[in-house]
Amino acid sequence: MRLKWVNKQNSTARSIALGTFDGVHRGHQKLLEETIARKPANGTSCVFTFDIPPEQYFRDELRLVSSFERRVELFRSFGIDEVVWLTFGPELTSMEAEDFVQRVLVNEVRATEVICGYNYRFGSNRGGDSKCLEEQGRRFGFSVTVVPPVQDANGQVISSTVIRRLIREGNISQAADFLGYYPMYRGVAESSVSSVLTFDVNANLVVPDLGTYLVWCVLPHNQGIPAIAWPSPKQGFEIALLDSGAVLNTGLLDVQFLARLRSDESGEPIETDVLRAQQLLPGFYLQDGRVVLE
Repeated sequence: MRLKWVNKQNSTARSIALGTFDGVHRGHQKLLEETIARKPANGTSCVFTFDIPPEQYFRDELRLVSSFERRVELFRSFGIDEVVWLTFGPELTSMEAEDFVQRVLVNEVRATEVICGYNYRFGSNRGGDSKCLEEQGRRFGFSVTVVPPVQDANGQVISSTVIRRLIREGNISQAADFLGYYPMYRGVAESSVSSVLTFDVNANLVVPDLGTYLVWCVLPHNQGIPAIAWPSPKQGFEIALLDSGAVLNTGLLDVQFLARLRSDESGEPIETDVLRAQQLLPGFYLQDGRVVLE
């Protein structure tokens, strides 16, 4: 078992957040805040994670809010110093919880502060939990902080499972509120008929269901272009720019989903969708070429 690192530093003491962090939503962000706040003097803040969520590994079906690469970007953007991760597979499924603590957290990562969610489970048959971590912490000399659930104004616990459902249903505004940012996809844009581009994304990502959506195409140099998008027959979307005179280069592209314009396939002309999108655009807030929540 070999740990893989992003931005590894020569640190002998770490605060470390544990989890799979699919989507790095507002609940996850609370863990990251605690991890940074508890970073030891002359040490580093770190996230330990897996390439895929263990529960999806056992179901043999990947449906992710964010790719692993996107998760790493988000960790770093929120101020985490290092990311350490493992490919989830048979070796980990048979590792006892106590072995994981000693081999990974103590010997390899050198954790002095461990931060986890209220429902965190680990080890063979999910045999370890926060209580187990606290017991092992007393044995090996690290502290444990358990972060309670983060809820919305209606008392709904924010979770990756709920966000996946919201995105599939096309409930972009609620998904964005739970994530703390608008859902974004990185994919390859290619020319199609007339002014329409095809946009193919990672097949393991959850994408919105049928409908027409207002999106924002992120460009270099803090710029962007509004567009409308709708699901394509493949895993991805077709995109039409709102400004017929604008030019969007093909290739790798980030696309933020801002709102669903309509959920049906009523056959309305594209001009109707364009009008709805133009009416909604002034209500969004731009920062550094991206649309952000106020």
